[in-house]
Amino acid sequence: MNKYTRSMLVPVAMVAASLFLSSCATYGMKTASMRNSLLSGDIARAREFIETMPANDDALLDLNKGMLRRMSGDYQASNRVFEQAKRRIDDLYGLSVSEQLAAITVNDTLRAFQGDRFEQTLLHAYMAMNYIQLNALDAARVEMLQADVKMHEWGDEPEEDAFVRYLSGIIYEMLGEQDQALVSYRQAYEIYRSSPERNGIETPDIVKQDLLRLLASQRLWDEYRRLQNDFAMANYTPYKIGGGFGEVIVVFDEGLAPQREENAIQTFSDEISKMVRIALPVYRQPTPILPRVRVNVSGQQYELETVENIDALARHALEADMPIITTRALARAVVKFKTQSEIQDKHGGLAGLLMTVTNMATERADTRSWTTLPQEIRLARLVLPEGQQQINIEMVNAAGRVIDAITQTVMVRSGKRTLISQHWVAPMPVVTATNK
Repeated sequence: MNKYTRSMLVPVAMVAASLFLSSCATYGMKTASMRNSLLSGDIARAREFIETMPANDDALLDLNKGMLRRMSGDYQASNRVFEQAKRRIDDLYGLSVSEQLAAITVNDTLRAFQGDRFEQTLLHAYMAMNYIQLNALDAARVEMLQADVKMHEWGDEPEEDAFVRYLSGIIYEMLGEQDQALVSYRQAYEIYRSSPERNGIETPDIVKQDLLRLLASQRLWDEYRRLQNDFAMANYTPYKIGGGFGEVIVVFDEGLAPQREENAIQTFSDEISKMVRIALPVYRQPTPILPRVRVNVSGQQYELETVENIDALARHALEADMPIITTRALARAVVKFKTQSEIQDKHGGLAGLLMTVTNMATERADTRSWTTLPQEIRLARLVLPEGQQQINIEMVNAAGRVIDAITQTVMVRSGKRTLISQHWVAPMPVVTATNK
């Protein structure tokens, strides 16, 4: 290597490192503006940011666009982009060899984003709730059937989502399909009961009550009495709607799902008998949730109950994936070390330096996730007199003070069920909406 070539390697290495660091920024870095806008309660600004991001073939961009459009009340536009995300995810079930190779030789971010299983099932749930807002209950039913197919495609470990099963039951009830609703409530109860660690919550009382209510409506008294005893709900009385009363189902999304961050560590590789640097995704401490969320209707208060802990689902999914993520990272470090050593032997120390800088810059953890999902989902079911009702969703802090409120006007119809949904991230001016 001549003197001129050697003198050029250092600035080239610096430029290369700069370019790589820019192009390999973590997902959290790239979307910080969007997330900060949401955390300050500015949904419009967050949506503007995501809508102006360059279009690509990434399902994750579509998922975030869809959620922000939904938060803005643009349900039809939300489902258009959700549908596109769904097609892209379905197309990824057979990842290409080239993508797998890139994940081994460069980093995991070069694999197409497919999302965790809970994210895939929640996509169907949010599309279904969008359809409900658009008065398209049959389309909502189709989404639940598709979610059912997807959960069963996962084989021996289906990882069924309890909230999705519960939402299916609600939609079947709205359609008047009581038998199917009962099946869904049974499934939801079993998932909550059998997987409290993964779900991050115990079985919600509201799910137990709805299961008992449907059993009573089907006159399945043996099962009703057995579960009533198991639930310690001897005083529960099933309700019915009709006779001048309807039901309002309030679905409340709180906060934002956790953001994956990058954690670089030094670990020992048996293959090359050296310490190597690898980058792994990690979740930091969860954000505190609101102590209470309640609905106030004409002075009557109803507590909302947590039915989905997305923070817990995300952490459980990452923990389950960590062994294979770590294995890929170690294999990648070995490949990079061997490549670096070969270049250094052939072209000298400065060439090896360039490769070292490049390897360090490109070693990035995959921190992508559907971060516009809420941290948790709460729900309440209200039996109210027919006519126009003002629903006040109140966010209550630890001191018992209402720190924010969302007001929505709903037309209650006798014998009918109406579902409303809101997403709250941070205190903001009171939002007023109308559901006619």
